[in-house]
Amino acid sequence: METIRKIECGKKEYLELLLEADPSEEMIDRYLEDGTLFVLEEKGEPAAVAVVLPLADGECELKNLAVAQALRGKGYGRRMVEGLFEIYGGAYKRMRVGTADIPCGCKEFYQKLGFRYTHTVNGFFSGNYPEPLYENGALIENMACFAKELK
Repeated sequence: METIRKIECGKKEYLELLLEADPSEEMIDRYLEDGTLFVLEEKGEPAAVAVVLPLADGECELKNLAVAQALRGKGYGRRMVEGLFEIYGGAYKRMRVGTADIPCGCKEFYQKLGFRYTHTVNGFFSGNYPEPLYENGALIENMACFAKELK
């Protein structure tokens, strides 16, 4: 049975999984303490993690979403995000997310969940990470930003 749990203490215990979505521990440290960490568990084992950070003006941001490598493509990421919509829907009017602006399936994933493209932050990854980032051989430089109205 799947459950989504809010993690209050010991957030760094999930660092290995968080690094699947954000390869820089330094960047994760920038949002992990101020954000809320959720773990989707399958039979007591972490299948997915997500960090949500509160913003101003009734908005929150999904800062990290990672699914255990062996469980990818089985709907855990979708179920995690849909669970977050339920959790944050009463407290926030909009959820934001940023992802690599390259063909990797991430943008389409968020769009299928109802997020709409808002803008691109040019040079975000190349300007904030010490080493160049690549996904499927493509250099990641820019961040595509999306938002979804919550109910």
